[in-house]
Amino acid sequence: MENKAKQHKMKHRDIIKMVKRNETQEFVTGAGNFFKKNTESLVIGGIVALVVLIVVPLFMNFRAGNNLKAEQALSEANYYVNRPVLDDPQASMYGFFRTNKEKYEKAQAAYNTILQDYKGTDSVPAAYMGLANSFYSNAQYKEALEYFNTFISKYPNDTLIADAYSGKAYTLYQMGQYGDAVKEWENVQKKFNGGNNPDDIKLRMAESYLKAGNPAAAKAICDEMLKGGKENYWTSAAKDMLSRIK
Repeated sequence: MENKAKQHKMKHRDIIKMVKRNETQEFVTGAGNFFKKNTESLVIGGIVALVVLIVVPLFMNFRAGNNLKAEQALSEANYYVNRPVLDDPQASMYGFFRTNKEKYEKAQAAYNTILQDYKGTDSVPAAYMGLANSFYSNAQYKEALEYFNTFISKYPNDTLIADAYSGKAYTLYQMGQYGDAVKEWENVQKKFNGGNNPDDIKLRMAESYLKAGNPAAAKAICDEMLKGGKENYWTSAAKDMLSRIK
């Protein structure tokens, strides 16, 4: 009886061991099957984790570095634009430019550096506007018009958009396209509450009408400018224009 009990106990222990072995084998087999079936998902998950933990911070640091470099290039370009011109052989010794052409070409090179080397940075819209304004100031009206149009197309919601439309109108005026210039200024008046310099826009519109052979429209604008009784450069110019119309 005692031997039978021992054999029974041994068999019971063996059964437990077998069950445990089977459970372990099932776990290993199940894990293996799981990894086989989900290898692609696990790989993708690993890649995502790698991107989140390593690639994203690296990209953010790279972007921040490029933004800083673009800002420095923008400051450099604006510095050139604001430097005075001195027609003297030693002008460069004093930080001056000898000609406007030299000054604006230097600024344009700096603005172009931003567009070519730092695409996607926060300084790109300002670089487009800087190029447009520097071309305008250097009497390169065809190029100025191109960059004003590019800015309007790319950045319709930018804070400088009113300046872009107005700059386009001034450029068209300088190119002798008076009717198109008036349309752009009217657009500025409607969309942007008269623009950043409403008196100057009104005066240029009046001049455009006068040059286009419509003195009645020019007179109407000048009369409106003088209604408020203000005395400034623009009202004085409006009075002078009225004297020429009469």
